Amino acid sequence: MKELSLSVDEAVNYLKENVKIHDNLEISYNRIFAEGEILNVDFSEYFGKPGFKILLSLDESHLNPTIEIDVYEIQEDLIEFTYKPQNDGEIVEVTVV
Repeated sequence: MKELSLSVDEAVNYLKENVKIHDNLEISYNRIFAEGEILNVDFSEYFGKPGFKILLSLDESHLNPTIEIDVYEIQEDLIEFTYKPQNDGEIVEVTVV
């Protein structure tokens, strides 16, 4: 497992450059912890500003098994995430400093 300590901007850029559909992501921000499979990554423009949203399928035991995370909206509250590539790539644990 690779461990990184990144600034908020570096962590967001890491997510933008690396996450792919069907990979797994564990993410902690504010008081939220979400873990699941990435269903979609969206870089569309919203209200004239660039966007970055991740659609995550949570464990089916939760009430609503799919959530959308607006990464730009939560970036200041981002604490850490663990990224697990689907193709048996190296697991990366990122702590935001």
